[in-house]
Amino acid sequence: MVYKWDSLKPMPSKRVFATPIFHDENLYIIGGCDERGIPLDCFEMYNFKQKKWHRLQNMPTKRAAPAVAAIGNKIVAVGGVSESQAPLDAIEVYDMTDKKWTIADPLGEKLLGISCVVRENKAYFMGGMPADTNPSDLFVELDLATNKWQKMPPLLTPRYATFPFLIKDKLYLLGGRQGKLPTTACEVYDFSTNKWTKLQDIPSKRVFAMYASTESHLFSVGGLLQPANLGFSDACEVFSIEKEEWTTCKSIPTKRGDFGVGVIGGKLICAGGLGNDGKPLKTTEAYDVETNTWTTLADMPSSHCSCSYITVNGRLIVCGGLSCRGPSNCADVLDFS
Repeated sequence: MVYKWDSLKPMPSKRVFATPIFHDENLYIIGGCDERGIPLDCFEMYNFKQKKWHRLQNMPTKRAAPAVAAIGNKIVAVGGVSESQAPLDAIEVYDMTDKKWTIADPLGEKLLGISCVVRENKAYFMGGMPADTNPSDLFVELDLATNKWQKMPPLLTPRYATFPFLIKDKLYLLGGRQGKLPTTACEVYDFSTNKWTKLQDIPSKRVFAMYASTESHLFSVGGLLQPANLGFSDACEVFSIEKEEWTTCKSIPTKRGDFGVGVIGGKLICAGGLGNDGKPLKTTEAYDVETNTWTTLADMPSSHCSCSYITVNGRLIVCGGLSCRGPSNCADVLDFS
């Protein structure tokens, strides 16, 4: 087994807190913040066949970290952080055929930190934080074909910046925050029964922990310990979907938070992030759940934290974020063979 990093051409725009989405063999990077922390309306696409970035029509609304879904020939962007650093209710839809954005009716609630999954050509949006910092229990379905919204059973634990994973006919929702405090909530929604169930809490409370999944396991790794002066964590906690229980496993070799994460070649990959020396990292490590062992891989070509990352076609793609020189436009890809 060989893991190898490669680099794409740099993105046209340097940015942090952008949202990535992959559709029809193209990688889209949406919104984000510039070096001053001001949200952007940038919208760019990397065409893997051409090996080239394209600047697309800017979003009508500048925003950082919107929730994004791609269905059919459309991309929808919901909520996020505005130029005034306040939550947004703006909803905008990009038509890939017409190559134009249109403004849809607003969400009705101004929220940042909304999470999203796509199931059977419908988008599901959950959680979020309004301006008063009291987290939302939002759970709604969007049918882009008919442009109809449907309310779903609300979250058991109101929160924002959660990590959702769709596994078979169930939606697992992990972590997130309530105000400035992290939550250890782990809950599952069963689409066949339309009910939420509370599962065993994540063992330790951390901010900026990262999460990933396979068909059989959920992973909770790293993060900033509480209180924050304790520094970053080396926690590695694994949830067995069959047993419905968490296990504390062998610690990640590098204490870190806010990194790129994904399962590639059957192993959990942790790439980059922020370490206890306060600098963005290039360090890459792989975890094998079957043997409970970590392996150090080759460093990333560039340092990244607060980056955009996505796992597609057996590759982990990490774009932008903060480097040691400030906001980055680097795009790195980890392949497995």
